[in-house]
Amino acid sequence: MGLVREPITVRPYDTLLQTLKVMITDYVPKAIVSDEKGQPLGIVTQKDILKFIYYHGEKRSFSSIRVSEFMQKEFISVKEGLDYLEAANIFESKKVPMLVITSQEGKIIGMIIKSDLAGFYASKIRGLHKVKDYMTKDPIVVSTTESVYEVFRLMVERNLGRVILNDSEGKVEGIITTTDMLFVAPFLRGKSETKVEDLMNPDPFVVYEDEDLASAAKLMATRKIKSVPVINDNGRAVGIITTSDIVKALTSESVREYLYEIKMYTTSF
Repeated sequence: MGLVREPITVRPYDTLLQTLKVMITDYVPKAIVSDEKGQPLGIVTQKDILKFIYYHGEKRSFSSIRVSEFMQKEFISVKEGLDYLEAANIFESKKVPMLVITSQEGKIIGMIIKSDLAGFYASKIRGLHKVKDYMTKDPIVVSTTESVYEVFRLMVERNLGRVILNDSEGKVEGIITTTDMLFVAPFLRGKSETKVEDLMNPDPFVVYEDEDLASAAKLMATRKIKSVPVINDNGRAVGIITTSDIVKALTSESVREYLYEIKMYTTSF
């Protein structure tokens, strides 16, 4: 996959139900809101949907809620020709969830998400950073016996994209993400006592803090996941590494120097 991927679009008058179907069917965490002429009006993320359901969707049918009610109207639009490091710098400086690629006429022609940059890091960089250099330390962790609703509430109120789940001995047993929550979105409106262990991803992929960051990036790119728990030798979570962290690493001066040296070496033969 190149830097720019095919755009996933919805219309402002589409319903929440239709948007859920699009995201689940195409397995994408974000979509562009487009007008009839193919020009961008905004963006929608999984977090936007879950936040709306939590605060406003309790008594409404998903087929009555329009995209215009929960979409983000502020977004970053860029032209074709952007390279990976330029994209990483925009992501990091603007703190946006995606980039909308438009033609000279202003029409949508593609999109870039952070997962695309993780693949680039994994394919080009080796031995430059350790996982511990960019991971988030002391991540939020809850028990597998917690209710789905309480984890949903925690994710929305703390603006989390995922939560690590521990067993009774404090070892990582699973992870739950915004993607998982979308699959049960209609049932999040009631305070169900269903345990999160019935929805989690069991035995998640994990990395150690002294591993090469490229290994974590490759894991995320190949498995199409956005985060990986970081554990110690006892199986306990000491951090979490995400595609946002990979993007941050790409903005470092050490990456520019590394890629420049590779370019100089390979072009000299």
